[in-house]
Amino acid sequence: MPIAMDTIAIILFVHSVDKRYSIAGALTGVAALTTVISIPLWAKAADRLGQRRVLLTAVPIRVSAFIVFILLVKNGAPIWSWFVAIFVAESASLSIGSMTRRRWMNMIPEKESDLLSTSYVFESFLDEIIYILGPVITTAVVTAIAPVAGIILGIVFLLIGVPLIAFHRMSDPGIHPQEPGVKAKSVMRNKKLQAIAIPLTIAGGSFSATNISVVAFTDERGAKAAAGILLGVWALGGAVSAFINGAIRWKISHGSRYLGYLTGMTLVAFSFPFISNMYLLGLALFLQGLCIAPLLPNGLSLITKSIPASQMTQAISLATAGIPLTGALASFMAGQMIDNSGARAGLWLPFFFLVLSCSATIPYLKSYRN
Repeated sequence: MPIAMDTIAIILFVHSVDKRYSIAGALTGVAALTTVISIPLWAKAADRLGQRRVLLTAVPIRVSAFIVFILLVKNGAPIWSWFVAIFVAESASLSIGSMTRRRWMNMIPEKESDLLSTSYVFESFLDEIIYILGPVITTAVVTAIAPVAGIILGIVFLLIGVPLIAFHRMSDPGIHPQEPGVKAKSVMRNKKLQAIAIPLTIAGGSFSATNISVVAFTDERGAKAAAGILLGVWALGGAVSAFINGAIRWKISHGSRYLGYLTGMTLVAFSFPFISNMYLLGLALFLQGLCIAPLLPNGLSLITKSIPASQMTQAISLATAGIPLTGALASFMAGQMIDNSGARAGLWLPFFFLVLSCSATIPYLKSYRN
């Protein structure tokens, strides 16, 4: 749940104290940027040391740092200290989705590749349900209780969910010894992983820009609480799409579907800056969500057969680990553009990042065909 709550919770909490979206955007940008390094490192540690040990080490660090962040903001500490606390919290950030997808690989026999592909889509379906509920719950508790309630509730979900994963022995992949030759070759040198990870990294800017721009869009119309509903509708499109995609036995290759969905996201994003009505923006977000959810399952199905078991959690994590990198840049850019020119200016950024993402697929067209 926290993956769908933390960004909007931080924005709403910080904006309640410091009225500048640029500060809130910069904080979420630093948070996102830190995870670019922390998530792959923790994933690599999970392959070598086991998931349980990593989960039970990282989560207490993250929770403690978030509590310190809340106290610093509430007590008017210097703004630089807010950034330090967020940095420490996100340095203990984990990709729970990568770990659960790795667990599906452990439970499903390799010969049943159709089931494994469906499990990836099932995980994406659950992700989208989380992204539907997370923003709605966050804005609701912030509005009804207090600005800090969204962050606190995210911590509670983390403290409940992580032990349930850590001690689920039946799915635990354990520790895989390294295969001969693996040490000499970095997993990022795998062409299929690059073909998925690089475009997704660039596309990550569109997600962050959309998040903060939607909050500003609703705030300009005096309905800030509607931001959670709009972001939930965005995720609802993904949930519907994931459900449909998981039920179909496709004859179209994973690579072709990956390219098709990325193109669809880009075309829909072009409409964002021209929308002035919340209902129409909700419709556009829903349509884009239809294209977002199947991206990662198709990408993972393309790469997992070419990655050794001892690097699998790391590879799955790296497929999306770069998303916060452009997310950090987009959050900063969107905050500045919104403060200077309004929400409509910020809504140009998703299209800009997605055009770049589509362009990044060109050098890898052969990898998608294979």
